[in-house]
Amino acid sequence: MRAAITIARLTTQEAARRRLLIVFALLTVLLVGLSAWGFDRLAHSRHLTSGEVAVSLPQALILFMFMFSFVVGLSAVAIASPTVATELESGVALSMLTRPVRRSEVLFGKWLGLAAILGGYTAAVCALEFVVVDAVSGFLPPNPAAVFGYLYAEGLVLLTLTLLMSTRLSAMTGGVLGAACFGAAWLSGVVQALGAFFRISALVTFGKVVRIVLPTDGLWHGAVYYLEPSPYLLQRLGEGDGAGPLPFISTASPTPLYLVWVAVWVGLVLTTAWWSFSRREP
Repeated sequence: MRAAITIARLTTQEAARRRLLIVFALLTVLLVGLSAWGFDRLAHSRHLTSGEVAVSLPQALILFMFMFSFVVGLSAVAIASPTVATELESGVALSMLTRPVRRSEVLFGKWLGLAAILGGYTAAVCALEFVVVDAVSGFLPPNPAAVFGYLYAEGLVLLTLTLLMSTRLSAMTGGVLGAACFGAAWLSGVVQALGAFFRISALVTFGKVVRIVLPTDGLWHGAVYYLEPSPYLLQRLGEGDGAGPLPFISTASPTPLYLVWVAVWVGLVLTTAWWSFSRREP
């Protein structure tokens, strides 16, 4: 365990030196600045009534957090895809694996380090956005901590999956596939919503199956649920938006059983990554 913690520390130091993290940080600051301007205009608009502003603010925050969910997801893919693949291709792994260190400790240590980086980045994104929105508009979601938890879990799922791909594929291939899986899972949620609206059971079933196979979209809807004030949700349901699990509205939080499955899913994929890495020649 001590070796895994050491590797986790080295992984965080290595990732911190990459310019890619600086790019994501600058992108985050740019988006937060844009949201500050947008929420200020929206909250103080002379063309909207107080009731319309009360509905528009949570809807706008959901849209911005949707963008941030993609930034967090892509960040997870970007930091995980070269983790193992680059070291195997360059031969760095050979010098590391000849030492009395188990491959399970190497892989778990890297996962811990990357998970810590992702957690810090997600917390910073959520805190910065919520503080700015509250400062310029006075609106704060009902449960900011839960929003952070679901966004982080979404990113952690992608990070673990991409780490598995990194044990067998090149950094570029693994990164592209990780991003593609993320987008496909989100589109399956749209398909499920369309199936519910048009009452096509096959589409609804397809969406539910994808949420089990890759639970990122289910976790996103958990974040959406805790972004919605009760009056906003009741009004949207009254307008007929509750027909299905649309990308920007959620009528219920994920069940405890689903959250248990997400934890099991991460454990299974991480175990598969260890199995793959243990049989990969450096």
